[in-house]
Amino acid sequence: MSEGELLGLFRRELGLEKPHALNLAGNTDDAALLPLAAARCGERWSADDCLVLTQDGMVEGVHFRLDYYTPAQVAWKCAAVNLSDIAAMGGVPLGALVYLGLPAKHAAEDFARGLAQGLKRSMRRFNYTIFGGDVTAARDLTLSIAMAGKVRRSRALMRSGAQPGDSVLVSGRLGLASLGLKLLERKREGGKGAADVLMGFPQAVKRQLEPMPRLNLVELLSMKGFATSCIDLSDSLAKSLRLLAEESRVGIEVELSESVLHPEVRHFYGATRRADAPRLALAAEEDFELLFTVPSEHISRFRKLMRRGTIELGRVVEQPGVWSLDRGKRTPVEELGFEHFGR
Repeated sequence: MSEGELLGLFRRELGLEKPHALNLAGNTDDAALLPLAAARCGERWSADDCLVLTQDGMVEGVHFRLDYYTPAQVAWKCAAVNLSDIAAMGGVPLGALVYLGLPAKHAAEDFARGLAQGLKRSMRRFNYTIFGGDVTAARDLTLSIAMAGKVRRSRALMRSGAQPGDSVLVSGRLGLASLGLKLLERKREGGKGAADVLMGFPQAVKRQLEPMPRLNLVELLSMKGFATSCIDLSDSLAKSLRLLAEESRVGIEVELSESVLHPEVRHFYGATRRADAPRLALAAEEDFELLFTVPSEHISRFRKLMRRGTIELGRVVEQPGVWSLDRGKRTPVEELGFEHFGR
């Protein structure tokens, strides 16, 4: 397909042929034109409203393989990565700009439609629009999304708000995405019985291919004011704890047992790896759960409202650093997880 044909396909598939309330310019103009005083969901922008801006991308061979990702899953996940950042700031999504670098071998209508369908599904699920974007020829499939969201300045969540005495929580059990990647790679490499094993861990595979950003927690954490700080778990838990502690200029103590891991993860590793549960949790990546802090005086009320799902990992302390507690022994947490430019 030509560049014009590709752009036309995306406009049709994503429903961008008609004007949108958040873009005063046409979808064929050189840029989007956002009216900051525009009404959305029946509410006007106030002096306390801020735009939340984020950008993240995915490159074939670095972030995904088409051996086991469909085009729709690539697009869904790239959008989810950005939506997770919006959620971590306490915001709601408004719209996005999309860049697509497409190799000639993938410039077929069915492949492009798959990408568009992944974006469309995400738009409908999380109520945002696509402002526009760009498409070019590329050596490797590349999808990059810049997303805008909205948040009240007084309710914005940042990494710098944790205070000594706060409880440290995570929005769900960990390890699914890392396990899913391990299983998918094992199948790709032709491991004996890998396909059968894969079928036994459906949630792990789904979490790797189609992660779900935790926008459902924004109202409780941000709008109701429970969280003092927040970060999403795109990186490992270990790295995220360090970033939260450093930005807040505090320390964090966590006590990790096998209950922090998702049941599928516990089942896969079995009883022989129970002693490794803290390390597995700390190294877990791409779960896109939210790691956040709640003041101790509000934790009981938070638990009642949340009812289930969140897990308390530990507490914020004054002494800088991140430590793991195990039967009274305090050990510094080492950095674990993927590093793009490994040292």
